[in-house]
Amino acid sequence: MTALQRMVCVWTMSVMCLAVLPAGVAGAEDSLSPPFARSRVEVSDDMRLLVVQSMPQVESSRTEPTEVGDLHLSLREAVLLALKNNLDIAIAAYNPKIKSEDIAIAKAIFDPTFSLTLDANRTVTPTFNVLQGTQVSEIENRDVNTSLTQKLPFGASYTVSLTNNRFDTNSAFAQPPQGFNPSYKTFLTLSLTQDLLKNFGVDVNTAPIKIARNNQAISVTQFRQQANQVITSVHSTYWSLVFAIENLEVQKRSLRLARELEDLNKARVRAGVAAPVEVTQAEAQAAARVQDVILAEKAIKDAEDQLKLIVNFPDGERIWARTVLPADTLPFEVAPMNTDASVQEALEKRPEYAAAKLTLQNSDLDLRVKRNQLLPSLQLQGNVGLNGLNDSAGSDLDRLTSGDFTQWSAALVLTYPLGNRSARSAFTQARLSHDQAGTSLLNLKRQIISQVREAVRRIEADVRRVEATKAARALAEEQLRVEQKRLEAGVTTTFNVLSFQRDLAVAQASEIQAITTYNQDLANLDLQKGTILEKNRLEL
Repeated sequence: MTALQRMVCVWTMSVMCLAVLPAGVAGAEDSLSPPFARSRVEVSDDMRLLVVQSMPQVESSRTEPTEVGDLHLSLREAVLLALKNNLDIAIAAYNPKIKSEDIAIAKAIFDPTFSLTLDANRTVTPTFNVLQGTQVSEIENRDVNTSLTQKLPFGASYTVSLTNNRFDTNSAFAQPPQGFNPSYKTFLTLSLTQDLLKNFGVDVNTAPIKIARNNQAISVTQFRQQANQVITSVHSTYWSLVFAIENLEVQKRSLRLARELEDLNKARVRAGVAAPVEVTQAEAQAAARVQDVILAEKAIKDAEDQLKLIVNFPDGERIWARTVLPADTLPFEVAPMNTDASVQEALEKRPEYAAAKLTLQNSDLDLRVKRNQLLPSLQLQGNVGLNGLNDSAGSDLDRLTSGDFTQWSAALVLTYPLGNRSARSAFTQARLSHDQAGTSLLNLKRQIISQVREAVRRIEADVRRVEATKAARALAEEQLRVEQKRLEAGVTTTFNVLSFQRDLAVAQASEIQAITTYNQDLANLDLQKGTILEKNRLEL
């Protein structure tokens, strides 16, 4: 080898080492560890969000503030904001309030009804008498009537009525001493009707109230279910955004390595130790990495918009121009799994299962009512009363309260529609609806068991997947270290070293994705168990 050839070889190897060392040896600690570490901003639970107008430089392409400031957001803040601002939550929150009014409506059937009637009339008519000839008859009535009516829960209804009448006439027969003119009459009457078969009993008559209460409880469970879905969506979208940001760093690192290879090959071509086709290959590889960076940047924007849509930030249109920076990093703590305990917890806390049980209770109440309606109507009717009559206002009340003038009546009334087809058909419908509700509850129970078991298996698989990706990343690190030593010894090429670096980047992205999926699946398991509110330390 001539001196010139030795000089060119040494110069080429120096260029190759300088290209490799910043990303490999000199920056090995940064390159070989997954890019999880990010700045963390602590924000108190009173939802005071931090709008950063200037930020310290960190390893991210998105750290430069926008015109309206970047938004640092923790996962808990995102959840609280979503529960506060999400329109689906706001819509669902009205239903329990609406249903609570149905309880008052159902109770109103037992409210007493008061009535007051003021009546006056006067009649003047001509009359003819053989002895007295043509005369004029004058009759004047004035009534003040009050009543109180109420239905009772055990199937009775009563009416208490008080009638006051003033009667004035010019008839000679009504004049003293034969009669009173004007005369004052008072009647106090208590009427009672008690159902003995159909519509008898507290259970039958209060069933609409119990059904209304159950419907209100169902609306609360539906509200909880809506909140659970929103919280789960926030978790999934938040971690997707974190992954997208970390993945962008991985793709940028891959692009940087591809461009270093491109520059290295150009230097080698200029030195005459490589063919021009190697530059073309490196350029093609760099162009492919640029596409990956573009797609990674788009994925960040997509994840941001999804999070903004779920959280429904109150800034209006301005929020779409702001950059959301997650304040939380991806955690990985292996949670103990117990399938049987998880299934039992789900059957106790899943909102839709509680709603299905309440629906079955409602159908049972309706079935009891419809069964009662098959009976004939047998009513005990009775009334008692006091009467009073005198020639002055107030004196008739004295006679009324003396108890000397009384009245009473009693009756049994039986009513039964021949065939009773309407009641029978209604009972058949209620029985079928009850059976349908029971079958739906059983079907939902089986679905919940299946969903919880699948969610647990998914978590267990995620744990193994994370462990596998960590092992793959460790192996990629070891391969890169070995190849770097071979490069220093001159027994391999820069292309091989960079290939192993790209393999390491892929392994890092796979590990980040595995941990992201694990955290999303943890939220999904809490959703399936109905405990996601508890896990987020929230109460509705």
